[in-house]
Amino acid sequence: MCGIRAIFAFGTNHIEMTRSKTLGILSAAVLLFGFCSCKGPSQGGSKSGSDSLMDSSTEATTATTSFGKVAGYRTKGVFVYKGIPYAKAERFSPAEDPDPWTEVRSCRAYGPVCPQAPRTGWADDKQAFAFNWNDGIQGEDCLRLNIWTPSVSDGGKRPVMVWLHGGGFHSGSGQEHASYDGTALASGHDVVVVTLNHRLNVLGFLDLSGFGEKYAQSGNLGMTDIVKALQWVKNNISNFGGDPSNVTIFGQSGGGGKVSTLMAMPSAKGLFHKAVVQSGSISRVMDKKYSRRIGTYTVQELGLSPSDADKIRAVPYKDLYDACQRAIGKVRDEMKGDGALSENILEAILTGTEPTVDGATLPHHPGDPESIALSKDIPLIIGTTHDEFTPGKEDAIFKPLAVKQASDRAAARQSVYLYQFDWTSPVLDGSLGSMHCMEIPFVFDNVALMNNMTGGKAEDVALGHKVSTLWTSFAKTGVPGAEGMPSWEKYSPSGGKTLHIDRDSQCK
Repeated sequence: MCGIRAIFAFGTNHIEMTRSKTLGILSAAVLLFGFCSCKGPSQGGSKSGSDSLMDSSTEATTATTSFGKVAGYRTKGVFVYKGIPYAKAERFSPAEDPDPWTEVRSCRAYGPVCPQAPRTGWADDKQAFAFNWNDGIQGEDCLRLNIWTPSVSDGGKRPVMVWLHGGGFHSGSGQEHASYDGTALASGHDVVVVTLNHRLNVLGFLDLSGFGEKYAQSGNLGMTDIVKALQWVKNNISNFGGDPSNVTIFGQSGGGGKVSTLMAMPSAKGLFHKAVVQSGSISRVMDKKYSRRIGTYTVQELGLSPSDADKIRAVPYKDLYDACQRAIGKVRDEMKGDGALSENILEAILTGTEPTVDGATLPHHPGDPESIALSKDIPLIIGTTHDEFTPGKEDAIFKPLAVKQASDRAAARQSVYLYQFDWTSPVLDGSLGSMHCMEIPFVFDNVALMNNMTGGKAEDVALGHKVSTLWTSFAKTGVPGAEGMPSWEKYSPSGGKTLHIDRDSQCK
């Protein structure tokens, strides 16, 4: 990756690659934060030739939810449902159950993504080629989820894997990256995969609690949306062949930050049973003292007084977003003056649009002892890529937070497995390296599908199958293992070992 750097917001969104010195990435990143039977679904996902066919028959693919029936499609032995409403919400209010429907609802296409700033990565031909994003259609009615399952009618009790997308708490979606497609995981590993969209940036994390009790949760709505989605999974996933008592949450970058935060939320307790944090370990989020200031300054920037603050619900999104960004700039300056801005550059980048410790929804920071105690019974995988944003060498931003999170939780006797993804891509003359996001196609067993990022060589497709088996075996049993991979020992603060994932993987 000689001479090429990546400027990322925390996730797969808002990336710019330019030729410059590696050390420039951190300050710039702060600025960017921006077929079958007619009698119903077939049993399981066989490997017959008919699996190459597409069945979009409503009768053959209808499944039942608490709010109405949905129809999807079947391909490659997998039933797929997209854009299912798991909730509805008014702006700055907690999510509620969606309106029920009486007719079978077509759920064959992805739903709206949360409004967000334009993706700057399209301006760079190389990264646009490597990622080939699906930015979707933006809309505030974005509380939708997607499901991939081998069967909806066999009474299966399959492990459920709920993916939380990257982009910090600011951008991204559950459909932005082709790697997130759950077909291969569902068909090849007999699991149910769920991805979802939730509120982000000013819509999901603007703390307006200073303007009345009705806004008490406004600073954490993006996280309570995810809790609402997990509640939907608990109540409905058995109708899609999944086991609601065996749910794994996993996420990368900002998605890993969301996993870290969920483990600190009492309302999420019992809704998931295993967790994976990929390049997203965080120990601190916003303090209410400062998040409330952002809310107050945003209202002021919009020319509203405290008495008519409710008018913020009707402000056009772009005006709202821009006002919030100006408010964040003011508060960041104040935090610097107070010495309150995190010394860790990654956590400092997130400051502004992220969850807040409000004493109720999120009582403590994710790394506080109380948060660790709340979720210490959750088996956990934690890791990073070799390069992240620092081409050609171990990244100094993400890894220390991952090691700290692993050490703190292992010290509390939590089952923890630590990894480092060392495999480097041959694409674009090797300039991508083992960058941030590179492990995602391997985790989803989509190495061939994402050959514009991975190259798609047979030996790397095989490695992807091993890595995805590690993740799915963990989802099934709480212990990651795969044929052809070394035994993955639990991490311990004293002499803890790390699984280094490459063509020749080693635990050392």
